[in-house]
Amino acid sequence: MKKNMDLKTLWDRASKKSKIASTSTPKPAPIGVESRSRNQGNPSPSDGLQVVPKDDESGDDESIASNAKQLQAEAEALYLSRLKTSVQCLRFILQQGLPVHGHLENEGNAGNFLELVDWLAESVEGVKRVGLKDAPRSSELLDQKAQEQLINACAQETTRLIIEDLGDGYFAVLVYESRDMEQQEQLALCLRYVGTKGMAVERFLGIVGVEDTTPLTIKTAIQNLLTAHSLSFSRVRGLGYDGACAMKGYHNALKKIIVDESPSAYYVHCFAHQLQVNMVAVAKQNVHGGWFFYHLQYLMDFLVMCCEKIRMLGVAQAEYIIETFELKETEAEYGLDRESLGTPCDTPRGSRYENVMHVISLYPAIWEILCMIGDEHNGIKSLRAQEVSYAFETFEFVFIAHLLQTIFEYTDGLCSALQKRDQDIVNAIDLVSATKKRLQLLREDGEWESFLQKVTSFCVKHDIELVDMDGLYDPIGRSPKFYEKATNLHYYHVDMFLDVIDSQLRELDGMFDEVNTELLICMAAFNPADSFAAYDEEKLVKLAHFYPEDFSV
Repeated sequence: MKKNMDLKTLWDRASKKSKIASTSTPKPAPIGVESRSRNQGNPSPSDGLQVVPKDDESGDDESIASNAKQLQAEAEALYLSRLKTSVQCLRFILQQGLPVHGHLENEGNAGNFLELVDWLAESVEGVKRVGLKDAPRSSELLDQKAQEQLINACAQETTRLIIEDLGDGYFAVLVYESRDMEQQEQLALCLRYVGTKGMAVERFLGIVGVEDTTPLTIKTAIQNLLTAHSLSFSRVRGLGYDGACAMKGYHNALKKIIVDESPSAYYVHCFAHQLQVNMVAVAKQNVHGGWFFYHLQYLMDFLVMCCEKIRMLGVAQAEYIIETFELKETEAEYGLDRESLGTPCDTPRGSRYENVMHVISLYPAIWEILCMIGDEHNGIKSLRAQEVSYAFETFEFVFIAHLLQTIFEYTDGLCSALQKRDQDIVNAIDLVSATKKRLQLLREDGEWESFLQKVTSFCVKHDIELVDMDGLYDPIGRSPKFYEKATNLHYYHVDMFLDVIDSQLRELDGMFDEVNTELLICMAAFNPADSFAAYDEEKLVKLAHFYPEDFSV
């Protein structure tokens, strides 16, 4: 009898254009049928069928062998048809970005894959004749293990085509830091390169789990993934990141490690990534900025939880608040034990700049809602209102809100310009320089006095207790033992105002330093718009100097 066939061989056979001649059910023959467990071993066309020799009264051994051979061929043809059907269903699901099976499967819903197979069998006669449900259990190709094998085969074939399209060319790596469902750190790696058709493309290469996001760990993970596909750092000509904090800054350890192996691997900002996310993440690294965003998110959660109640309170701007913050979720959906909607960078409700701006402009209406619900002294909603109002009515909350609003006002134009599909790179770089200058001016002494007066006037208008700048700093809702004794003036001016502004400047300097800014300006000379009207030969020569190993100048 033939040996079991591996999945790659079956894939190749199922991909052939020639149709299978026979898909009929095997006729009875002198054989014994055995079934193996669904999860035992890899499926193969011979699973479930074993030829058992029997005594033939006529002694016609050749007839027995011929019947067995025919039965084996028919079983193999049926198996290949089932394989092709399963692969087609999986390819459709994968192309749509849908999960093969979900978390809420029950007797009425078997999951996307099995439901699609059932629908296809009922709708297409040829698929129905294949007998997916009537096949031996080890040959159904419907169990989770078989699905995983087929998905891996699809992934391997797709990756192989990507590597072939890349060929011997150079590429940039885009690293995305995230966490899986178990909150374990992982890195997703994408390649950006010019394909065989002459078009710049970005292709997903793989995901690798990491223990931490230290520079050496990230570098090793990237290197292992590249090596697994016969790629090396020596061919890397660009770096990009999305949230991978270890990659930020020109002089950090990770960039140095990679640049040591590939000196021309310059970092360039990925324009598909929202700059504002970086601005928020940097602001959160300041302990006071992190405190503010924690309470801002807590406020958003509270407003969502009390959405219907807000409508019934009769507050003057209730409907406007609901529309502004997009409070469309129902109370039943979120539940009263929901802890958080996610981090401020994850929530989809508008931009951080808009949320901060609306909190300031709608401060009286939000405060009225908190007071009305908090005064009920009944239930979890009232308790939440009291907790939110404790920070909401403080000078520190208002101070940081105004500081972030001012910073986001300065950076919002740049963020919007970088997101435009038809952006002018030279204009975007000019906006970077202008934004840096505005932030630099903001930290001057004259601007500090003006800003402090603005916050003080807001607090007086809304009956918020002011802070004595000569007194000792008392952290709101936090133990004083974690903070050094210093005046309010020091904390508000140095630890909040100057530190947050300086961190934003450092972030912009790291993302748009002198080298990658010059690279972008040189590349702008190759803009094909208006028949390459921006072409500049001098910038072409300057660009070549950035890659001495690739060009002779």
